[in-house]
Amino acid sequence: MSARRPVSTWAPRRQDGAASVEFFVIFLVAITLIMAVLQMGMFMVAKNTVNLATFAAARAGAASGGDKGEMKKAFAKALSGLYVAKGLRLAGSNGLTDVSGGNFQQVISGSTAYSYAVASMPTNEIKILNPTRKAFTDFGVPNPNGGKARIIPATGLLTDTAVGAASQQTRADALLLKIRVRHCYEIAMPLIGKAIWAVYAENPLFPPPVENLPCMLEHPLPDGRMGHGVMIESEAVVRMTAPAIESNF
Repeated sequence: MSARRPVSTWAPRRQDGAASVEFFVIFLVAITLIMAVLQMGMFMVAKNTVNLATFAAARAGAASGGDKGEMKKAFAKALSGLYVAKGLRLAGSNGLTDVSGGNFQQVISGSTAYSYAVASMPTNEIKILNPTRKAFTDFGVPNPNGGKARIIPATGLLTDTAVGAASQQTRADALLLKIRVRHCYEIAMPLIGKAIWAVYAENPLFPPPVENLPCMLEHPLPDGRMGHGVMIESEAVVRMTAPAIESNF
């Protein structure tokens, strides 16, 4: 009869705690992926909201002769839906209070104020692409209301089909207000913001555009916190219903 080989107890002891380490690693990866998916969904909502706000800004500019101040107000108002949570905090919410008839005006006022502060940040911009200065050279006339700024009249466009020598546009084309908005979207998930920046910073093959760096770098937000962002660009074109005023361009 052969002797029974003694059973070693060393191998199981070497694996003590391995399951805990594996669970911790898998948990971190899973949480990161979940946060990334949530952030992507929030980014798509923000992109659609910025597109809508850009169109609202263009409509305001078309009705005001291209006034950037009016465009910025309309943009901030249309963008305020992204910052309802900020409005709730300004209204004194403890995180359990929702928007209701009793606090609606206060919440909307707070979210719009925060949205205007965001739109006023140096990382954000509303740029007018059309009309151009050349269009005023071709079609500009003295402002009948006085002032040194010339205007491009918004009437009689169907009968005036002449092409301007400087702008190579008709007056109807010159009165198509085209704007480009650059909006720095605040990344809600801090871990994702740091991860995105780390990927760009440590990958010299795909550097971010220089003009986007102030948004992507950690920067102060209107509520005093620090955060990373992603630049969202949007364009809109609207027919001007009021004369274009040269001083606005």
